[in-house]
Amino acid sequence: MSEASVESGQGARRGPAQGLTLGDVERRLGVKDDGRPGPLVLITAGLHGNEPAGVAAARRVIAELEGRPTAGRVVALAGNLGALRRGERHGGQDLNRLWTGPILAALREQDPAADRPDEAELRELLGILEGERELARGTGREVLLLDLHSTSAGGGPFSVVPDVVASRRLARAIGLPVVLGLEQRIEGPLLTWIVGQGEVGVVLEGGQHEDPQTEGVLAHALRVALDHAGVTHTDRASARRSRAHIDTIRGGVPPVLDMVYAQPVEPGDGFVMEPGWSNFKPVCAGQALGLQQGEVVQAPIDSYMLMPLYQGLGSEGFFLCTPVGRVWLVASRVVRRLRLDLALRLLPGVRAVRRAGTGVVCSPGTSPRTESWLALFGYRTSTVDGDQVIWTRRRAG
Repeated sequence: MSEASVESGQGARRGPAQGLTLGDVERRLGVKDDGRPGPLVLITAGLHGNEPAGVAAARRVIAELEGRPTAGRVVALAGNLGALRRGERHGGQDLNRLWTGPILAALREQDPAADRPDEAELRELLGILEGERELARGTGREVLLLDLHSTSAGGGPFSVVPDVVASRRLARAIGLPVVLGLEQRIEGPLLTWIVGQGEVGVVLEGGQHEDPQTEGVLAHALRVALDHAGVTHTDRASARRSRAHIDTIRGGVPPVLDMVYAQPVEPGDGFVMEPGWSNFKPVCAGQALGLQQGEVVQAPIDSYMLMPLYQGLGSEGFFLCTPVGRVWLVASRVVRRLRLDLALRLLPGVRAVRRAGTGVVCSPGTSPRTESWLALFGYRTSTVDGDQVIWTRRRAG
């Protein structure tokens, strides 16, 4: 029995970005479940209210699935409903920075009547995601998250993944440039939380907020992802067309890049990005990138620009990334599959390696070469504990 629903747009008004018709947007943008075996694919869009293109793309693709045989279950959800209706990034708290253990634990203990606007959005979205994941566990379904976004600057679209092999594999199959390490430099995104639960997750950044092509790019990426996941394997013509389109728009951007630098921005810094920057524009070391507290901000290394800040809100001015070679990607899969973690004890600065990949204990100021090896083995997150630094990786590897 097929379950499918798509908002009708009755009583619609024009959205603030792209002239998108948002209407009385509801949390569930659509569900498609024919009762056949297959993965649970969770599509989230509009976690930031000034990024409505993802909502439109999710609606479009869900509508396309109606009347077509599909495997598994696809659930498309809108993120910050209030912010979407107002055309604002959020209502005081960034909904895509609240997915941390302490924040979620406090939310569960808090009286819902005391929720601030973005906390109320978080509570409802969390409840739906946990309910869907619980159903999936009961049926043995794999869970995939596709989180749709757009950026304030122009330039090419891309995907963001944690450095976990399964998520990397999905992102590479979609075909957009893959950026590793970005979610490690952002506190509390939904992607980090879902992958930390052992699921597979990818963020899809479709382009600039107001660019009319952004919705189409995200729709193409969704079609390819659903085909790769086996949801639409009975009719792959649409996915083939979308894959060809993605190959065209990717251009000469390296297929995989690693986020190596983030420019922090605090309230009152008066950060102003130099005009003319866009995603994947080459950056030269020493090049002026903006002003902060009256001082010129210069690029520390040769790299590629990503997500330069051209909107009023944001805690990062820009990100810089460098290409990742195919040899490194293959080697990382091999060493993680073979569980060679104990060999890390031979690296300078490594004091101990905990079993089962739960952590590597290092001295402060570990050399860049040692850090590169830790990244190769999938260790990305580091915390300071007294006179030692503990690197950890997710259980999914």
